[in-house]
Amino acid sequence: MVEIKDGIVNEEDFHSEGNVKILWILKEANVSPEDIDKVRNICEELREGGHQKNALSIPTFRKMIYTSYWILHPEMEWSDIPYANEDECYSVVNKIAYINVNKLPATNVSDDKKLAQVFDENKDVLLEQIKSIDPEVIIFGNTGKFFIDKMESIGWDVSNENKNDDDPNAHYFVTPNKGIAINAYHPAYSKLKDKDYCYSIVEKFKIYKTIQS
Repeated sequence: MVEIKDGIVNEEDFHSEGNVKILWILKEANVSPEDIDKVRNICEELREGGHQKNALSIPTFRKMIYTSYWILHPEMEWSDIPYANEDECYSVVNKIAYINVNKLPATNVSDDKKLAQVFDENKDVLLEQIKSIDPEVIIFGNTGKFFIDKMESIGWDVSNENKNDDDPNAHYFVTPNKGIAINAYHPAYSKLKDKDYCYSIVEKFKIYKTIQS
């Protein structure tokens, strides 16, 4: 097996003036057995439209796209957001970054004990990757548990003492002069409808912007 490259999808768009730099931190890639030895670059796949056709059928991509689009257009109503596979909405992938805790191919069922071990073994690399991306918004897709009290070295206060957990669907951490980290369910979580999942995250972003203003 070879590592799947992740990170900033499109450097130019991510760093463009006025963009809210969003970083999604998920668990690992669901890869079919016949593709585990295939060299893959998830950034390239997203950038070149490789996942546009399945943007509606795969919950992870669908909710990532909708949430990111809504953060960048917070004035919009949910009903006005284009479908995730439409050019207008799908193109938001070019403005985000996306990394996995485990860089190796995996299945559709994650083992958190194994992921915790992977995190411990690769913590310094992951933290350096986050530092290099330098996001304003971090969205943990049920991965915040690995990073709690581990991000001080790169300037983020993601500690239990700094946690706001008024909303059981997404609690958050605001680090002054840095940004907001939101610990949400994984986007593939099936018990939250798309609107509810996205809303819980976008509302935290709006709170953060109010604090900043």
